[in-house]
Amino acid sequence: MSLSQWLVKHLTYPGHEWLRGRPTLPYYHEMLRLSRASDEAVGALTRRRLRDLLCFAADRLPYYRQQFEHCGVDLRAQDPYAELAKLSVLEKANVRANLERLADRDVPGGLIPCGSGGTSGDTLHFFIDRARQAQPLACRLLMQELFGVRPGDRRVYLWGSPIESRGSRLKRYRDRLLNELLLDAFDLGPAATDAHLAAIRAFKPRLLYAYPSAAAYLAQRAAERFAPRHFRWLRLVVLTGEEVTPDQVAQVRETFGCAVAAEYGSREVGLIAHECPRGGLHIMSPHVHVEVAAAGRAVPTGEVGEVLCTTLTTRGLPLIRYRLGDVGALVSEPCACGLPFPLMRIEGGRTTGFVMLRDGRLCHGAVSSSVLREEPGIVEFKTFQHATGRFELLLVVDERFDHATIERIRQRYRALFGPQVQVTCRLVDHIPPDPSGKRRHVVSEVAPNYASFEVARPLD
Repeated sequence: MSLSQWLVKHLTYPGHEWLRGRPTLPYYHEMLRLSRASDEAVGALTRRRLRDLLCFAADRLPYYRQQFEHCGVDLRAQDPYAELAKLSVLEKANVRANLERLADRDVPGGLIPCGSGGTSGDTLHFFIDRARQAQPLACRLLMQELFGVRPGDRRVYLWGSPIESRGSRLKRYRDRLLNELLLDAFDLGPAATDAHLAAIRAFKPRLLYAYPSAAAYLAQRAAERFAPRHFRWLRLVVLTGEEVTPDQVAQVRETFGCAVAAEYGSREVGLIAHECPRGGLHIMSPHVHVEVAAAGRAVPTGEVGEVLCTTLTTRGLPLIRYRLGDVGALVSEPCACGLPFPLMRIEGGRTTGFVMLRDGRLCHGAVSSSVLREEPGIVEFKTFQHATGRFELLLVVDERFDHATIERIRQRYRALFGPQVQVTCRLVDHIPPDPSGKRRHVVSEVAPNYASFEVARPLD
């Protein structure tokens, strides 16, 4: 371990999390211990945490208290899972309408406003707490360590940068102190991607964390100039934020010559499941309970249904039987890796494309969410790019929507894509799914598709 890695692992990162008031390292050490425990021990802990959550919700949160009474939930029953199954599914509409009745403003560290809609187009404003912030960080540290990426190792994030640049210099300084580097997935295309590759090769990270489509495009560009030996320091590429396809995995693995793992989660719930070195998608069950249901009722293990999540360790705004809108199945077979965390699989899911700008740059479609996510009253959206300078937005709105929002959206698109960009906003009652069944919130008629392609072989 280098001096830089040692300093980050033992001083900089612990100090950073302590200053943020996040129990990340206690959660990490607990997950590390539980990863070596028996299935029975992990199951008993999960059951106990579910019971504690139900008791807390009944005591502190009026929305759940009313639901428990209506559904006949018995907090003294021996089987908390049976009581959980009595409850109705929690929809985003329920959260929007009952936000204050779902939240505990006395949670340690206070409530932190948050928004979602990045890959589904179904927006939501909600709260998280420090425990909810720490949970995904701790679980990632554990799962990445299984691939040889340890706390303190260098990490690169090919992700969406904030639209506003205020504070970005301070954030870059903080990232370097933590051995992290953020590359902008909202600015791709040949020149920008070559610059990203140069930055990656100079930084020499052990981990690359990226949208699947952005990572596939980066890998395809890298394959034109480099061989896997040019990335020998890279141990793992984590793909997250949208559906991961076999073509994307093959392209990234062959180009960079390292392991590739999928991560499944959401902004509301946090990290739900992470792939292990043997390919199993493990549920982070000490922090989240996953059900697979049809019409709100659990289906047998192995059968496909909608994914429902219950957050177990957050108290600021617990989500109980929360519908994500994804389809998946629980897996009964044990994983060869030996982890005691249950398995699941995702059947399809959210997809995000690119938009293309007039100067030839590509921009990951999550930029559309960054424009719209903080605007109150937008319930659902879908963006169509008909030409490099012409966008059409379909918006489903509620009573909080202010028509001045439309002009703010236009101004943000022009700030991002140029002053000549034309933006048409249409208010609609419903946005139908694609004929393919995919849930895309960005559809471009001019940008290339990097969800599926013939794998480009890296140079020898």
